[in-house]
Amino acid sequence: MDNNALAYHLTKVFSELEIRIAERVLSLLTEQGMAAGMSAGSEMLLNDKQICEHLQISISHFHNFKKAHADFPSYAIGKNVRYKLSEVKEFIKNVKK
Repeated sequence: MDNNALAYHLTKVFSELEIRIAERVLSLLTEQGMAAGMSAGSEMLLNDKQICEHLQISISHFHNFKKAHADFPSYAIGKNVRYKLSEVKEFIKNVKK
């Protein structure tokens, strides 16, 4: 393998590792209610899996619903997307009307 190919593959591996570490740290901080400058009394930001558990729906159903509604309430934190449960429930209630 030449140096260019090796450099490309190493860069790709380290980029993926960086993303995974950032996602894991953000997930742990979110679970502890510390992400995005949240205070102790603030509502936690939840990931897709956590929202689906609260709503008791499948991940695929959740993703299809989000695709169908461009104004779905979400917060982008880097490459991660998080949701406030109260906002999601309110949005769903208003969509059904």
